[in-house]
Amino acid sequence: MKKIIDKKVTQLKMKYHTKNPFELCENLGIEILYENLGKNINGFYQAAPRNKVIHININLDEYSRYFTCSHELGHALFHSKLNILFLEKNTHIIKNKYENEANYFSANLYLSDENLYSDKFSGMTIEQIAAQLHIPIELLKLKLK
Repeated sequence: MKKIIDKKVTQLKMKYHTKNPFELCENLGIEILYENLGKNINGFYQAAPRNKVIHININLDEYSRYFTCSHELGHALFHSKLNILFLEKNTHIIKNKYENEANYFSANLYLSDENLYSDKFSGMTIEQIAAQLHIPIELLKLKLK
């Protein structure tokens, strides 16, 4: 699946000349709604006939909104037919597989190899690089795997 995700990221960047998930959503016809989703939910993707919607918690900071949007865009592109809540409650399929794929998409959308392996990060720890890039450390680790 990683190769499929890598290929899709490359295609999106080339076609739309951006890695910004908000701009990609606009180009792909995916609506973004900002809502108060409480303290435990950053966002979620919802598919309905002819409507694709990403819900983002309005209480998140700018960077968290960005990565929530890119994560949910991953679901929109690769898991649009899945009902994760149904799977979680009614089957033994582990939703972590889908969450990891969405995280991998998000990491690859944001982080290019050229930028990541530049000299400006030489001698820095993973934690320092993640802080410098304003990204969750989990995403950086996914990209480096």
